Amino acid sequence: GVCNDRAVARSGVLSSAKLLYYKAFAWVYSVVGRFAEVVMVNSSWTGGHINSLWKIPDRTSVVFPPCDTRMLAALPLDRCPADGGGFLVLSLAQFRPEKDHPLQLRALTRFFELVPQHR
Repeated sequence: GVCNDRAVARSGVLSSAKLLYYKAFAWVYSVVGRFAEVVMVNSSWTGGHINSLWKIPDRTSVVFPPCDTRMLAALPLDRCPADGGGFLVLSLAQFRPEKDHPLQLRALTRFFELVPQHR
């Protein structure tokens, strides 16, 4: 598995125990979360995830981080190439299995295979 120790990944018993642990933890988390009076999340994805577990959408609000986007909105959509004549690809995300960074790298590799002049 993506985050499993080799011993866990190779053992059916340990993998089953880990899965049971995660299911028990998720159940306890979902029960406890329903007692929250006010819930604030920082994205619509997190809001959907929390509401699927806690089932309290009437007490859940999405609160986006406070940032002034006027300067970003004023930037032109057609960007100049990065220094050196190429384009810059920037990907920001937490290092978590569901972010699937290897998939991003495979997609970029495939792009370069199809359009080598953009390498």
